Amino acid sequence: MKVYYSNEKIIKGQKSIFLAGTTAQDRANDWRKQVVKLLELAGYDGVVYNPDYTDLKVKNSYENQLKWELKGISEATAILFWVDRDMPDRPGLTTNVEFGYWLHSGRVVYGRPNSSEKCLYLDMLYKLKTGKKPCCSLKEVVNKTLEFLNE
Repeated sequence: MKVYYSNEKIIKGQKSIFLAGTTAQDRANDWRKQVVKLLELAGYDGVVYNPDYTDLKVKNSYENQLKWELKGISEATAILFWVDRDMPDRPGLTTNVEFGYWLHSGRVVYGRPNSSEKCLYLDMLYKLKTGKKPCCSLKEVVNKTLEFLNE
């Protein structure tokens, strides 16, 4: 498995997962790190696009970050959304836009913890569009994403 961060190149044409969703201010307990570990344990051999930076001291401009994310999501085989919303600290406003924008791509796998706030609309939209319920744990959303890639 190869993880590409937002200050690295996007590789075209490879089996890949984009990690979309809320971003914690406390990066020590970031869900994206946990997902990467779960993918490693599952033996995933593709690419992961992580919109974080390799080094928190090196950051893209907001415009470059947006362009990288759009390119990464466009190239990804699957888009794993994890919405760990906590008001007002992690409202996930950008996540709402991304979710609505990409849901119709047919590549979205969506999850959120049961404690996540203000997700009823996303839950209902996901079920309406895909016929599936949202995943309620990181392990479940990773497993469903891997199942999607193997279909």
